[in-house]
Amino acid sequence: QDFKDLQASCLSQGLLFEDATFPADISSIGPTLLPEEKLRQIQWKRPTELQRNPYLIMDGVSRFDIMQGEIGDCWMLAALGSLTLRKQFLENVLPKDQGFQDGYAGIFHFRFWQCGEWVDVVIDDRLPFLNGRYLSVHPRASNEFWPSLLEKAYAKLQGSYQNLNGGYLSDALVDFTGGVQVQFSLK
Repeated sequence: QDFKDLQASCLSQGLLFEDATFPADISSIGPTLLPEEKLRQIQWKRPTELQRNPYLIMDGVSRFDIMQGEIGDCWMLAALGSLTLRKQFLENVLPKDQGFQDGYAGIFHFRFWQCGEWVDVVIDDRLPFLNGRYLSVHPRASNEFWPSLLEKAYAKLQGSYQNLNGGYLSDALVDFTGGVQVQFSLK
């Protein structure tokens, strides 16, 4: 998916982007992340429905911006927190050409290192909620949405939110930095 083309098309038509490749339904959550009755209760909401003045980033990024949701993806969130300490790496993952102010069309994109190259992942900004609470990571500030949207893009890359439920910090660090994972035995 080409972010610029999709954004321009949505803006020219006055529409908000809806990602058919990662739809706002159970297939994007994963069939066994939650009991079936809870899966049917999930609602998808855009940040513009939650806040009058949403921001992608407000006052910079910090590891303290990240609050874990219902998904067991602390491994990915730990890598995300580490990423905030190295701005040059964060800028690779979180392109600056997007936001909720100028050119907002409900579309965002993030980059992850896959098989030796940076892969651009395009998403819409509909986020999953269960019983009025974020299913996924949520920001400490109620109107800052970079953690939730980045997690959604990573879930799309991995196939579903369910596939983020358990993993390895080192794998996420490689995907976020383009670095190499090396293990040393301390025996």
